[in-house]
Parts: sequence; C-alpha cells; structure tokens
Amino acid sequence: MTLRQALDRTLRLMWDELDAATPADTLITALTGTEVAIVADAVNLATHSAQTAYVTAALLMARSGHRVHLLAPDVSLMGAQPPLPPGRMIAGLLAVGGDLLPGITFSDTMPAGTIDLVVTLGDTKTPLRGREMISLNAGDWDGSLLSSRNATRWRAGEWPLGGMAAAAMAATEAFKIAMRKLERHARNPAMMMEMFAPSADVEFALAPAGTSITSELGEFDCVSGGAITQATLYALTRLPGLRGHARVIEPEFAELTNLNRYMLLLHSHLEAQKAEDLEEICAGTGLEIAPIPRRYEPKTAEAIGLSEVVLVGVDDIPSRWLVQRAEPAWLSVGATTHWSAMASFHVPGAGGCAQCLHPDDDPTEDPIPTVAFVSFWAGLLTAAYFLRQRAGVLSAAPLDQQIYITPCRPESPIWAIVPLRANCAACTSLEARCALT
Repeated sequence: MTLRQALDRTLRLMWDELDAATPADTLITALTGTEVAIVADAVNLATHSAQTAYVTAALLMARSGHRVHLLAPDVSLMGAQPPLPPGRMIAGLLAVGGDLLPGITFSDTMPAGTIDLVVTLGDTKTPLRGREMISLNAGDWDGSLLSSRNATRWRAGEWPLGGMAAAAMAATEAFKIAMRKLERHARNPAMMMEMFAPSADVEFALAPAGTSITSELGEFDCVSGGAITQATLYALTRLPGLRGHARVIEPEFAELTNLNRYMLLLHSHLEAQKAEDLEEICAGTGLEIAPIPRRYEPKTAEAIGLSEVVLVGVDDIPSRWLVQRAEPAWLSVGATTHWSAMASFHVPGAGGCAQCLHPDDDPTEDPIPTVAFVSFWAGLLTAAYFLRQRAGVLSAAPLDQQIYITPCRPESPIWAIVPLRANCAACTSLEARCALT
C-alpha cells in the first residue's frame, strides 16, 4: 500500500492540466513538498466553529499529501469532530494524522525558515513567515479567506457551517501552491497559472444572512456512502445538539484510493463495508446511521422504499434518475466534475427535477479523477441545502435551487434555478400520475 496508490484519483485530476508524460513522482513531490502551518491561539479557538475550521483545514490538506504543522494550544474539543476521538484537538489530530495516507503525518513542531503557506485563525499573531499568509474567519453560514492585514477576531460561535467553508478555501489555497510548482509541465501554462492563482479577501455564503438554524434532522436517506455523502455526514455530525436518523444505502467496501477524499475514512478501516463503517464512525454524535449494504437499483427500491427526504451523492447518473422517479418529497443531489462541485435540490412539481439537471449519462470504466477539497465542497453544499430545508426556510422554487462552483476560483460561484426540460422522462412520469389523481 503506497502513497502513489492512495493519491491515484488526485494525480489523475492533476494530469488534466499537465503533460501526460509528467512522472507521478513529480506530482507527488509537489504535493508532499507543500509545507503549511495552521496557527491559532486560545482566544480564536474558543468556539466550536473555530475548532471545526481548524480540524477541517488540517484533514483536507493531509488528504492531499501536504506537510502540515499544527501550531495551536491543545484545547479540549467543544463538540464532536469525527474521525477524531473525543478529547483534545491537537492530540486527536496527531493520532488521526498517522491513520490517513501512507507516510503522511501531522507535526506539532515549529517549521524552520519560510514555508509555503501560513494559515491563521482570526487575528492570531505569529512570527512565522510564509510565501503566502492568509487568515480565516466565519459567520454562521459564511466563510472568509482574508489577507493577513484584514484579519479580525473569530466571529462565529457554535454553528460550524461557515467555519467549514473557510477551511475548504484554505485547503484549496494549499493545493493551488502545489499546482503552481508544476508550471513547467503545464499543457497551457497561462491558463493553468490563472486557474491556480492565489485568492484573497473572498467571502462565500452557504445560505442568505440570517438563515435559521436547526440540529433536528429527523429521518432521511443517503444514497451512496462515498466521498460526497461522507463530506455531508462530516458536516452534519458537527452540529451542536444534533439529533437524527439516516439510512445509508451503499454496497461497496472501502479501498486505498478512497483515502484521498473520504472525510470520515481511516487507513485502519480499509476493506470495511462503507455503510457499516459510517455507522461506527458517527456513533455518539447524535446522528444514528442504519447501514443498508445494497446497491440502489429497482429491486432495492421496491424492497426498502425511500424516506421522504433523500440526499444523493452517487456518481452513477442513472441512479440519480431512479431516486428522482421514486418521488421523494425533497431530494438533494451533490456531484463533482473534475475541478468543480455542484449541488441542487428538487421538489415534485416545483422547478426542474434531478433528471432535468443531469439528463445525459456519462458512463466510464475509468477511475474518476477527483481531489479532497472538490468532493468536500459538494458534500458541504448538499448539507447546507438540507439544513435550510429542515429549518423550514428554503423556498420550493428559489433562484438558488442549484449551485456550481469551481473552488480554485471561489470568487465566481453560479447560483440558478433548475429549468424544466422538455420531454424529461421523470417529470413526464410524475405529471401522468398527478393527472390520474
């Protein structure tokens, strides 16, 4: 079991931008040679949101193979942070860090000299020097990536969604540094350097300002236990006072190439049944997982039915159509394509359905290229839609029914309605049944 195997999906995505003859070892050197320090003081770590941002940034960076220094007091965790055990934050990260990718660990020592990236939480001060220096901040639903001169005290309290958005932006900045080290291997150097240019002073809102919050999730189904569902559950298990029950419908077993992006998967859990492993990892968070180790297909659909609320993170597009045709009262779909993430929600009779949005199958036998921060964004966006729905503040047909974001350029997300597609098989089936009633 090698780091090359564990990072296979990440390397495949990097080769999208690089000469195909660029050796894998060159890519791995760029990733593992990217040195980052995440720095925080006790004042800026005094909330669950801040701790969630710190943990999330560290885990995302480690899953891309970066060398990460954890420079913060070893504070007691204020809430659940799976896959970390309960207890102290730095000790938990150090323990988990050795159980992620082969040969990758966290360090809690001060780096020597100037490093690639220094990330501070809030207005934490540090003598460290980075070739790039950024500060993170967040509100309940918004995350901010700031230049150091604009840093302010951490804003958010218990609600962790904005902190995770900030963490995802920080992890993307670290990865962009690794890509810029490969400029001489680029297929199109100008386009690649524009795509992976640094971002600063960017705010991303997962929901409108003032959106209500709730940790009462009720019952729902997850179709897939893969990267996007894991990111969604990672987000949900961090909610304060969480209560909910989810069925996870997933037939497969964890393998080495999942480690680069499965936020709740540990190396020591390889070969575990994915849905059953999620039941174990999420135990004690307030979210009860009932594993259903079966593929979602017509026979499964007939045997188990579906809850009224369904979250879909499966790569297979016909499976999304099958879920849509089951007519759940509320459906959300998270997806990725290369460097971009997307999410949407669908209510029968209001706007376009999941098949309207993804009308064409894209079958392939090849492993899908992807990277930690892109999969995480898809799951986080799905979680945000779901939480807005559970709080009762999500309109049935809003202008933000879908979102498409390329995280390397967080300045330019696209929010839109899902237009009805003429002759959509799923919508036609629904209309026919409605006419009969």
